[in-house]
Amino acid sequence: MPPFEDEDTKRRIRYLHFKIKHLEEALEKEDENFTLDDLNLVLEYTRILNINYQNVDHSKILKDLDITSIFQDPLENNKEIQINDIMFECSRILWVMARAYAYLSEKFENEQEWEDSIIAMVECSKIYKSAAYFSSSVVYQKDVGTSLSSENLELNSEEARVIAQSLAALREENNNNIYFASKLYAGLSALSKRLFYLKKHVEKKKQQLRGQFHFDMGKACQLKAHASIESSLTSINQNKVLKLNQKASFYYQKALDIWEGMVKNLSDLSKDERDSIENNISIVKELIKEMNIESLDYEEIKKIQDPEPIIIIPENLAPFVPKNIVYLTRFVPKDLNIKRFKSFQKKKLEQKIPYSKKEKLIDQKSGIIRTINELKQLNESNEIEVDKFAELLEKYSTKLKMIETAIEKLTKQ
Repeated sequence: MPPFEDEDTKRRIRYLHFKIKHLEEALEKEDENFTLDDLNLVLEYTRILNINYQNVDHSKILKDLDITSIFQDPLENNKEIQINDIMFECSRILWVMARAYAYLSEKFENEQEWEDSIIAMVECSKIYKSAAYFSSSVVYQKDVGTSLSSENLELNSEEARVIAQSLAALREENNNNIYFASKLYAGLSALSKRLFYLKKHVEKKKQQLRGQFHFDMGKACQLKAHASIESSLTSINQNKVLKLNQKASFYYQKALDIWEGMVKNLSDLSKDERDSIENNISIVKELIKEMNIESLDYEEIKKIQDPEPIIIIPENLAPFVPKNIVYLTRFVPKDLNIKRFKSFQKKKLEQKIPYSKKEKLIDQKSGIIRTINELKQLNESNEIEVDKFAELLEKYSTKLKMIETAIEKLTKQ
C-alpha cells in the first residue's frame, strides 16, 4: 500500500504542519508564544514522515499531502527552493525545532535559569545533528540550499555545543566555583579550537573563533590563579599564581590583537558584528589593565601549563536518523547473503571473551585508585579545601575496601 493512504494520518500530518507554521512565525517575530509542547509536535510530525519509502516518488506523496512545497533559504536572500524529497522536509522542520530550542535557551539565560538554558542548548545541538543527517539522506532533492546543507547544519550543531559549554562555565563562575569554572573555560577553548579546524571558514568567522579560544583560555588561567589563592589554607605558591596570571595576560593580549585587527581590516562586518567585537575589546582591555602584570616572552609562556580542560556537554549525537538511510549506498537488505552473515555472527560470538564479575570489580578498583591519587595531587597543590579532601578521601577509601573484599571473596570461590 502506498504511504499515507489512511485519511486520518494525512489529516494529522496537515494539522501538525499548520501548527509548526505558527511556530515558524513566532520565531520570525521573536514572539515567546510557544512552549516545549509545540516542539513535541515537530517530533511527532517528523516521526510520521520518517519511514522507508524505498523507490516511491516523493513528489507525488508531497502533492497528495498538500503541504507547503517551498523553502525560503535565509542564507541565500530568501531564495525559493522547491521541496521534492520528504527527507528534506524533515530536515527543514528539524532546523525550525533547533532554532526554537536556541531561542528558549537565550530566554532562560536572560531569566538566569541556567540549568534550563544549558539543557535547551544541548537539545538544540542534537536536533541540528539530526537535521544534518536528514539533509544528507535526500535522493530526489537536487538543491538543498545553504541553510539546510548537511555541512552547515553540522556546524550549527557544533556551535550550539560550544554555547552550551559557555553557559555551563558562566554558571559555575557565577556560583563562585572558581576552580571548576577554570576547567570549563579551558574545555570551552578546546571546543572553539575544534570548531576552528573543522573546515575552512570565511575570514570573519576564522578570526572570531581565534579571538574567542584565546580569550577563553586566558579566562581559564586567570580563574585558576584566583582559585589557588582562595583555596589555599597553607602558604600560597606566589610564583605559581604569578605565572598563571602572566599566561592569562598573554592570552588576553592575543585576543585583543585579533579583535582590533578585525575592526581595522575587515570591511564586511555588519553594524551588530562590529558593535559586538568592540564590546569584546573594551572587556579584554579592562581585564589587562586590572591585572597590570609584567609580560613574559613566548619561550617562557610555553613552559607554563594551561588548566586541564573539562567538557561537560555531551557529544552532539542525533536522537534519531532517517529510516531510508540504507538506500543511500544502494545496498538493500535483500543483497545480503544471510547464511554467510549468520555464520560470521556466530563465529564472532564464539570468540567473544566473557567479561566476568571479577574483571568488572578490578576495573572499578583501578578507577577509584586513580581518583584517590588525583585527590591527593589536588591536596598537595592546595587546589582543594581540606574538609572537602577529607570527605572525598574517606568516601572513596571506603568504596575501595568494599571492592577489595568482594574481589577476595570471588577469588576464594
